[in-house]
Amino acid sequence: MLPIEVEDLTKVYDGRAVVDRVTFSVARHHVFGLLGPNGAGKTTTIKLLAGLIRPQAGRIRILGIDLTRQPLAVKSVIGHVYANMAFYNDMSALDNLTFFGRLHRIRGKRLRQRVGAMLRFVGLWDERGKRVGKYSQGMKQRLGIARALLHEPSVLLLDEPTSGIDVQGVNSIRELIYQLRSQDKTILIASHQLGEIELISDSIGLLKNGRLVSIGTSQGIKESLRGILYKYVVRVPQPIKDFGLAAVECRHVKDSNIVLASEPIESDLAERFGADLVEPLEPTLEEAFLWMLGNGK
Repeated sequence: MLPIEVEDLTKVYDGRAVVDRVTFSVARHHVFGLLGPNGAGKTTTIKLLAGLIRPQAGRIRILGIDLTRQPLAVKSVIGHVYANMAFYNDMSALDNLTFFGRLHRIRGKRLRQRVGAMLRFVGLWDERGKRVGKYSQGMKQRLGIARALLHEPSVLLLDEPTSGIDVQGVNSIRELIYQLRSQDKTILIASHQLGEIELISDSIGLLKNGRLVSIGTSQGIKESLRGILYKYVVRVPQPIKDFGLAAVECRHVKDSNIVLASEPIESDLAERFGADLVEPLEPTLEEAFLWMLGNGK
């Protein structure tokens, strides 16, 4: 039994499939990164998994439970974190979590224990009496993680959890995700930030126009582009112009040029600039993803 199983998931708005026959699964205790640009269908996919909207077609199982048949059972085992989560700004963090805990039917001593434990876990215990309206965006996102964990879910759905947060806040949330994985949580995180997804994810799905165009580890995805995308560094100080070759992109960086091409051009570059100045490199995940977006893979 896998924590998350999605099969042929489809959601249509105004005659357009914003999630188009998406299929993937997530192993236990793994972090799965759903990566794509704005408008790719990431948030819609998360909302479908959270049971907030219904699909036109497809199947979702969380811990073996069919979401369509047993929505309340699924909602009891998932936590949902999203950008700009709603809180009562005039209430303290302590009072906010107490209120949301009661919505989960947590009462009495257990409620006090869970609220205290979660505030400590996200590093907000010392700020528990402060009104949430005075919190920074990063603090609010950490409070959102605490709220999502109150009922002790096994599966977490994170939708752009670091959006609009400074570097320190991003690092704090990243550390929380590492800790949650070590606590046997299964996490699906949707983001357009490639570097962040690559850092924290065990496997990645690349979403384009509602469809998964590739799925696997970051290294596996990069390896899948061998024979499709080629990268070279040409160590000449001046910007290279007028290639006349199959160059997709050329970037001048300090005293070198980074060249991306849709076919092998090392011999052509060596003939033009000298073999000792040309070195083949492995494309980064970002370059691989942008190539997929721009070349219709």
